[in-house]
Amino acid sequence: MKNKKTKKQNTNKIFLIYLLLPFLSFSIFNIIHAETTKISGNEKTVISLPTIVCGQCVTKIEKALNEVDGVSDYKVDLDNKNVTITYDNSVTSLEKLENAITKAGYDANDKKADNEAYDRLPGCCKAK
Repeated sequence: MKNKKTKKQNTNKIFLIYLLLPFLSFSIFNIIHAETTKISGNEKTVISLPTIVCGQCVTKIEKALNEVDGVSDYKVDLDNKNVTITYDNSVTSLEKLENAITKAGYDANDKKADNEAYDRLPGCCKAK
C-alpha cells in the first residue's frame, strides 16, 4: 500500500512539473528579454549648435562626441546648426552629450559653452 501511494505522489509531482514548466520558461524569457532591452536602449536626439560657424567647428564637435561612451552615430549639420546623435541611453544621456559639446567650446541647446574652451578655439570658430 505504501509503495502504491509513493508511486502516485511521484506521478503527481512529475505531472505538476510538466504543467508548470512552460509558465516558468515564459517568465524566465521575459525577465532576460526585459534586461536585454534595458541594456541596449538606442535613442536618437537632435542638439542645437547655434555657435558653430565652420568646418573646424564640425571636426571639434565630432571629436568631442567620439569620446562619449555609448554614442553609436552622429551627423553634424553645419547649415542647420545642429547634430543628430544616436546613443545608448543606458550608457549616456542627453546631459552628458550636451556637456561634451560645451566642454569643446560650443553652445549645445540652452547650455552655454565652457568659457576656457571657447577662448582656446581658433578665431574662425568664434561666433561673431
